[in-house]
Amino acid sequence: MKRLFLLGIFCFLFVSANAQVVSLNAAELKKLKSIVKKDIDAKKHWESLLKDADEALLATPNPADTLLTEGILQGDPRKTKTWKSIEDMQKVYALAFAFKITGDKKYLNKTSEFLLGWATRNQPQGNPINDTNLDRIIFAYDLVKSDLSTDVSLATIAWLMKVGSQQIRSFDKAASGKSLTYMNNWNSHRLKEVAEVAWAIKDEKLKLWVIETYKKQIAKNLNSDGSSYDFHERDALHYHIYDVDPLMVAATILKRDGKFGDNPYSYKSAEGSSLKGSVDWLVPFFTGEKTHAEWVNSKSSFDKKRAANGEKGYIAGTLFKPTEARTSIALADFFDDKMLALYQTNINSKSKYPTWQFVLNQVKR
Repeated sequence: MKRLFLLGIFCFLFVSANAQVVSLNAAELKKLKSIVKKDIDAKKHWESLLKDADEALLATPNPADTLLTEGILQGDPRKTKTWKSIEDMQKVYALAFAFKITGDKKYLNKTSEFLLGWATRNQPQGNPINDTNLDRIIFAYDLVKSDLSTDVSLATIAWLMKVGSQQIRSFDKAASGKSLTYMNNWNSHRLKEVAEVAWAIKDEKLKLWVIETYKKQIAKNLNSDGSSYDFHERDALHYHIYDVDPLMVAATILKRDGKFGDNPYSYKSAEGSSLKGSVDWLVPFFTGEKTHAEWVNSKSSFDKKRAANGEKGYIAGTLFKPTEARTSIALADFFDDKMLALYQTNINSKSKYPTWQFVLNQVKR
C-alpha cells in the first residue's frame, strides 16, 4: 500500500510538472535561453533578474501568516509589515528563473526554501486584493515543480489549494449576499489568482470555475463601450487598470491552455463587452490623446481617506499618468502585436524587448 501511495504521488507530480501553462515549458525555456543570449536588451533584463537571484541567495524567507493591504492606509504598521514580506515574491521568482536558465542547483535549493517557508506559514483568508501579490511565487512554483523534492511539492500544492479554495468561498459569500465584490475589481483579481493556482496544480474543478466565471466577469465588469464598472465607481483609470490587468493574466493562461474555445482576449459577452475592447478603450489615455482627472467623482469613502492621508496620486483631480498603463500595454502585447509600437513610443525607444514581460510574451507565443 505504501509503494502504491508513493507511486500515486510520483505520477501526480509527473503529470503536474508537464503541464506548465502558468510559467514556461521546456521548449519555451530553450527559446528564452536563446533570446537572452542574442538580444542585448533581453540580456540586460535577464542579468538584472540574475542579480536579484544572487542577492536572494543571502536572504531568509519572510513569509506573512496573513497578508494585509486591502482597505488599509499607507503608513499603517500592518500594511508596512505585509509589503516587507511581499519582497519575497521577486526573490523567489528570480531564483526560479536563475535555476532554470543556469541549471545551478543552489538557486533551486533556495527556491525550495522560499516555497516551503510560505507554504507552511501563510494562511490564506480569501481576500483577493491581499492575495493578488502571490503571482510570482505561484509562477516560480510552476516553473520548477518538476525539480522539487516531494515534501516541498506536496506542501506547496496543499497551500495553493487553500489559496484557491478560500478565494472561491469568498466569491460564493459575496455572490449570495449584498457585496459587489463578486463582480468588481476584487473578482478580476480573484479570477487571476484562481487561474494561476488551478493550472499550476492541475485542479480540474478550479479550472472549470475559472472558465465559467471569466465569461460572467467580462459581461458584468466590462461595458460594451470599453469602460469598466470600477472606472465609473471610482472615477479613475487607476481602477480600470486594476480590472483589466488581472483579467489579462487569466486570459493568457486560458489562451495557452486552449480549452476556453474562443480567444479569451477578444471573447465578447452577449452585452458586447470584451477584454480587448476595454484595453483598446484605455489606449488613448496611454498615448496622451485623452486625459482624465482621477477620483473627482469617486463613490468610495476609502479614496477620500487615502487623499486625506496624503497618499501620492490619490488626490481628487490628479491627472492620470500614461506611465501607469505600461503594465496593461505590456500584458496586452501577448495578444496584440500592435502594442509594442505603442510602448516604444511611450518610452522613446525602439527596443524589441522594453521590459521582461515582452521577452516572456515572445517566448510564449
